[in-house]
Amino acid sequence: MRSVFIFLGLFLLSFQQSKSQNTDYAREILNTICSENYQGRGYAAGGADKTADFIAKELRKIRLKKFGKSYFQPFTIKVNTFYGNNTVNINGKSLIPGIDYLISASSPSLKGTFNVEIIDAALINEPLKFKKFIRSDFSDKVILIDTFGLKRESFNDAYQLITERNILKAKAVIKITRRNLVYAPSQIQKKFPLIIIKKARLPKNPKTVTINIDSKYYSNFETKNIIAYIKGKTDTSIVISAHYDHLGTMGKNVYFPGANDNGSGVSALLVLAKHFSKQKKLKYNIVFMFFSGEELGLLGSYYYSQHPLFPLSNIKFLINLDMVGSGDKGIKVVNGSVFKEEFDELVKINTENNYMPAVKIRGKAANSDHYFFFENDVPSFFIYTTGTYKEYHNIFDTPENLPLSKFNELTYLLTDFINYLQNDKKPDIEESNISSF
Repeated sequence: MRSVFIFLGLFLLSFQQSKSQNTDYAREILNTICSENYQGRGYAAGGADKTADFIAKELRKIRLKKFGKSYFQPFTIKVNTFYGNNTVNINGKSLIPGIDYLISASSPSLKGTFNVEIIDAALINEPLKFKKFIRSDFSDKVILIDTFGLKRESFNDAYQLITERNILKAKAVIKITRRNLVYAPSQIQKKFPLIIIKKARLPKNPKTVTINIDSKYYSNFETKNIIAYIKGKTDTSIVISAHYDHLGTMGKNVYFPGANDNGSGVSALLVLAKHFSKQKKLKYNIVFMFFSGEELGLLGSYYYSQHPLFPLSNIKFLINLDMVGSGDKGIKVVNGSVFKEEFDELVKINTENNYMPAVKIRGKAANSDHYFFFENDVPSFFIYTTGTYKEYHNIFDTPENLPLSKFNELTYLLTDFINYLQNDKKPDIEESNISSF
């Protein structure tokens, strides 16, 4: 009996140490690729390329195999980027980028001080007054549009035309929001800048605005996917994927760290790669795919689906991870209702081991890098965590803020599920992968 207690004690100690090692490694990855040195893993400052080089270095350490001579699969994208110190001030007061305002990623360069013309509810609610107003010449002015208190629901179309197409031909458009600032990169450059300012940060009685935007458009920017694998006994593969790109910068004065989106997915893939690289006699290859261009519209995964390094028909199953840094409320599984047998097995594994608080089912959705594989008849899941963490596409999605509350449990669940796919059965308790991490 005493020997049993000693064994259990050693097992639990080993488990806690392995759990700590997983988290420590994930934190190390996050602290690196989410740092200012990596510039939001975007394109203007070379952050995406630097991240790709870092991931490749980690893969070499783990000794994963290459398809050909390199881990990289180059392709080109269209992207608008920002350089320099992009600034906005109103009535001589400087606003704080990322906190007070965002410059729409489709904005061109613009520099100067301009008078502000305001479109607000008081003006819009008086149709005759508004019609007279829009006949004015705005070619050397900036329009500020604030629809708080608007009674005319029919104005929605006009609002879109003003803010998205600048039908009044102003130098720039400022729109006011009461929501959290959310940034998104752009494949296009429009002919006018659009600036989004939080209502609470807007100075009273805005009269003038000074804008300094330095942008550059690339129609043929080279980026790369990163592909590596662990050899199995057959030509069939299990694929685990995540995108490594993020939003980049809004000039030299602000960058978007992207810890949850998707530094967490990159960290999970590297943890799983380290684990499975130590396993022997795998039946199926395990392929790790790190995609670029996801934030611009799933560009990297689309390119791969059109230029696969091995036949897509050889993929037994694909698991895509995107935003997996919380988990205190569990996970959701896109395509769970499509591949119900695999989903039920995932739930069964979770129930037996009490890994995640919940495994919730979703239908198909074109919301991450699994999509173009699914469209090409590859069985696939997209898994993301749910919880109280809400930072998304902003400057606050940092490693310090990201809890990784169920990160280890998720990697254990995925490991057992991958072994189920490998062996076409769930491993016995004696074979559980928790102790081998």
